[in-house]
Amino acid sequence: MKHLLQILLIGTVVFSACRSNDAIPDNQVSVRLHQSARLSSDVLVRMDSIWDSRCPNSTSFSCLTAGSVTVKLLVSKSVDSSAVRLTLGYYDRNKRLDSTQITLANQAYKVILKGVTPYPTSFMPEPNQKAVVEVSRL
Repeated sequence: MKHLLQILLIGTVVFSACRSNDAIPDNQVSVRLHQSARLSSDVLVRMDSIWDSRCPNSTSFSCLTAGSVTVKLLVSKSVDSSAVRLTLGYYDRNKRLDSTQITLANQAYKVILKGVTPYPTSFMPEPNQKAVVEVSRL
C-alpha cells in the first residue's frame, strides 16, 4: 500500500509538471466569426468578418506572396464600443496593422490580433477559423 501511494504521488507530480501551454492569458480571447467572448476586464470582443488571402499551406499551390488575413472586430465595454480592423501578414512601413489603440468608457486599451487559425489549406473559406485577440489596458 505504501508503494502504491508513492507511485501515485510521483505520477501526480510528473503529470502536473507537464501542463500544456494551451491556456490563454486573461487578456486574450479566442473568437469565431459572429461570436463574442468576454475578457476578465469585462471587455467584450465580437468578430464581425474575416478575409483570409493567405497562401494555402499545401505543396500543390505556388503563390507570389504569403498573403494576409484581416479581421473586423467590435470591442465593447458597458455601452461604449469601437469597431477595429486588424491585419496579419501585411505591414505598412508607417504603421502596424496588427494592433490599434482604442478608448472605452474613458479607459485606453491596446487591441492586438495575435493569430488566426487554422491556416488555410485551399483557397476555399475555412468555416471554423478563430482569431486570438489580446486587449490590454494602457
